[in-house]
Amino acid sequence: MSSAGGVTPVGSFGAGLPAGTSLIELTLALGIVSLAAAMSAPALASAADAGRAREGAQYLAAQCRSARTEAIARNTTASIVFDIVSGRWRFRRCADGNGNGMRRADISSGRDVCQVSTEVSELFSGVRIDVPAGLPDPDGGSATNGAVRFGASDIASFTPSGTATAGTVYLRSDGGAQYAVRVAGTTGRVRVLRYDLASRSWSEI
Repeated sequence: MSSAGGVTPVGSFGAGLPAGTSLIELTLALGIVSLAAAMSAPALASAADAGRAREGAQYLAAQCRSARTEAIARNTTASIVFDIVSGRWRFRRCADGNGNGMRRADISSGRDVCQVSTEVSELFSGVRIDVPAGLPDPDGGSATNGAVRFGASDIASFTPSGTATAGTVYLRSDGGAQYAVRVAGTTGRVRVLRYDLASRSWSEI
């Protein structure tokens, strides 16, 4: 009940609302706000999904660049080694321990020293090393046929002279965002590319 002069007491229902605001109008306004929030939720979730995929690709690219810097600074081969464990790709940083380059046999024997392996999804939720069948090659060649393409050994090696094993690793999010990390052989340059589903084309980010 209003006090004398039509002023609503402080703390009562409707306090602070413009004069004449009804319960129906308030309910309608709240409904509109709730509807707008519900409509924007999928877009926000999609943006967050794509953002994690981008961050995962940039992180892996940073690991490659760091391995190249380490190889030059320490005058030894440094690598990113990719392994399939229980059907999913993992990666680890390794360094040549006996001067003959990076070899699977030396990794197994411990002559080449490696850090503990990790999976991209352990660092960026919902993102993994993966590629769908038939995805166009970034250079316009035949469709991709594997998520990791660094020769038969699946090792991206960087040498003291700055060169590298040329290849690509593909990352995909649960929502379908697709990225690729490309390593050039002669220069060791590392790039991150994003695939646009609408135009079916790759672009560097």
